[in-house]
Amino acid sequence: MIVAFTTAAGYQLAGGPEAERGGAAVVGAILGASTGYVLGGILGRSLRRATGALEQRIDRTPAAVLLAGAIGSLLLGGLAAALGLAAVLALPGAWGWPILGVLTWLGVYAGFQAGARKGAELVTLLQRTGHGPTPDPAAAPTVLPAAPARPDLLLVDSSAAIDGRLLGVAEVGFLPGRPAVPRFVLDELQGLADAQDPGRRRLGRRALEVLDALQAAGNLEVLDDEVPDRSEVDAKLVALAQRTGARLLTLDTNLARVAELQGVAVLELPRLARTLRPALVPGQVVRLPVSRAGREPGQGVGFLDDGTMVVVTDGAELVGHEIDVRIATSVDTAKGRMFFASPAAS
Repeated sequence: MIVAFTTAAGYQLAGGPEAERGGAAVVGAILGASTGYVLGGILGRSLRRATGALEQRIDRTPAAVLLAGAIGSLLLGGLAAALGLAAVLALPGAWGWPILGVLTWLGVYAGFQAGARKGAELVTLLQRTGHGPTPDPAAAPTVLPAAPARPDLLLVDSSAAIDGRLLGVAEVGFLPGRPAVPRFVLDELQGLADAQDPGRRRLGRRALEVLDALQAAGNLEVLDDEVPDRSEVDAKLVALAQRTGARLLTLDTNLARVAELQGVAVLELPRLARTLRPALVPGQVVRLPVSRAGREPGQGVGFLDDGTMVVVTDGAELVGHEIDVRIATSVDTAKGRMFFASPAAS
């Protein structure tokens, strides 16, 4: 269709029947056909990808949500079309038709979004009151507002899987529940493992290896539940935790704060690591290697076995040596606690 349209357009632009004798019309038709062939190929591939993505989205969306979205599109789209017809009648010439098209499109889109977001809740309410259809127990599980409570689950996000410490904590039995990874988090990690950037690809593959090890040990549950009314992975995790009563296991501080504000219990591994660090007190002597010079003149910097930074006064000349230092004070920073010390011999 595109090739036929551009061929006719090229023929007309070159002069049409009046230019046939000079061959200009033929050249115009050939150029138009060539242009249409290229544009048609690009549009066809884009349309095929968009259609495939739409089919996958529809497969993951519950039928009740689709039905509610369709009803919302009809209602709000019809109302918007009525307003657009009023604009067509009120405005002179053809100025009202673009307004009709835009209003109708916005109405259909907004109606579907509103219906999809609230339709699942409406269906659940009807089922509770006995006026709605009885759910099929053999149907595929989907996460709706009436999802069964699973307070024993720990929802693992991508940051916790990438970090790798989850595996060690699970092996020693310190997790207060059963780790579970939703399918949409696995999809995110799969996309990370297939990334072009080597660093991102390495992180994704390490996360998948950690999850594979947890599943092989019987310490991981994969959830096929979907949250169709959310688009971002973090928002899906918070919504899933709210609906099931599960706790969220993450290293993402921002995600943890947002989840806690919405009433979700969060297990933040960095917070656990900070809690387990040794409680050094002023005057205590510890031994550590001075690995590099500090920011201020004369300072040296060393690290404890757990990674805690210790700034050593007059330690710049001791870089590369392992010495005893006496703790003077400590400071809490965004990355954890940092200690200031001086060589114990001084």
